[in-house]
Amino acid sequence: MTKYEEQFAQYLRYLQEERQLSIHTLDAYNRDLTAFMQYTAKESLLDATQVTPHHIQYYIGTLRQAGKAPSTVHRHRAALHSFFQYLVKEGQIPLNPAVAIEMPRQPKKEPHLLTIEQVEELLLAPDPNTVQGIRDRAMLETLYGTGVRISELISLNVEDVHLQLGFVRLELNRKERVVPLGQAAMESLKLYLDRSRPAYAAHSRSDAGDDSLSAGHPLFLNARGQRMTRQGFWKLLKKYAEDLELPAALTPHTLRQSFAAHLLDNGADVRAVQEMLGHADPATTQRYAIPRGRLSMKEVYTSAHPRARKSTSSHENGEE
Repeated sequence: MTKYEEQFAQYLRYLQEERQLSIHTLDAYNRDLTAFMQYTAKESLLDATQVTPHHIQYYIGTLRQAGKAPSTVHRHRAALHSFFQYLVKEGQIPLNPAVAIEMPRQPKKEPHLLTIEQVEELLLAPDPNTVQGIRDRAMLETLYGTGVRISELISLNVEDVHLQLGFVRLELNRKERVVPLGQAAMESLKLYLDRSRPAYAAHSRSDAGDDSLSAGHPLFLNARGQRMTRQGFWKLLKKYAEDLELPAALTPHTLRQSFAAHLLDNGADVRAVQEMLGHADPATTQRYAIPRGRLSMKEVYTSAHPRARKSTSSHENGEE
C-alpha cells in the first residue's frame, strides 16, 4: 500500500469514527475519492504532497467532459476539498490543493412538492384489507406525518414509537430528536403493529415469538421478516405513484419536502419545523415558505399539519 492509499484509508476511518457519518454518506465519499485515486495512480502520484491544483483542475475537467451533472462535479470537488483539508490539519501536507479550484455557483433547485390533494391520494392508495397495504400505508403516513428522512424511517425500531404519547424518537449520527405523530399516522401505526407486523415477523426466525415487539426489533418489515430496505420502499412508492399518475420525480424526499411546505403554508413557525426536520441550518428550512408567528413544536404540528387530527377511519367510512 502506498503512502497515498494509507492517507486515504485514514481519512475514511476519520469520517466513520470521529464524524460519525451515515453509511450512505460514507459510500459517497469512498466512491468519489476512489475515482480520483484511480486517476492519480495513472499519473504515478504516490503521495498526497505530489497532488497540485493543476491535477485537481484537470480531473474536474474530465468529469465535465464525461457529461457528469453539475451537482455530481460539485460533489466530487467538495469531497476532494474535505480530504485534503483533513491532511492539512493532520500536518501531512502544507496546503490544500483543492482550495484554488473555483466552481460556478449552482442554481438552487426548487423543491419538488405534492399538493395536499396529491398526498391524500397517495396515502389512501394502499389496500387496507391486506397485510401489505396496512404496512405500506403505515410507512407512507409516518413518512409524511413526521417529515423523517427515508434512512430514518427504515431505521426505526418498535420501541422508538410512542403511540400513547403521540411521538417518535429519532436518532441520526448520535443526535436524537423527538417528532410529534398526528392522529392519522398513529392509527395507521397501531393497525400495522396489531395486524400486519406480526404476520411479517412470523417469517423471521430471529423476530418470531412472544418477543416480536421487544426492544431492538425493526419497526417496518419486508416479506422475509427483515428490516425494510431503502430500495424496497422506493419500489413500492414508485408503484403507487405510477398507479396514481403522480409526478415521475416523486421520491421519499418529496414527502419530506411536502411535509415542511404544508406546515409552513398553514402558518407554522420555521424554527419549530426546523427542529422536526432535524435541519442544522434554519436557512435550509426557510426554502419552503416565509416564517409566520411563534408556537411550540406540538402546537405547530397539531394546528398546521393536514393529517395531525385526521382519523384514517373517516376516509374508510366515506366521511370527510
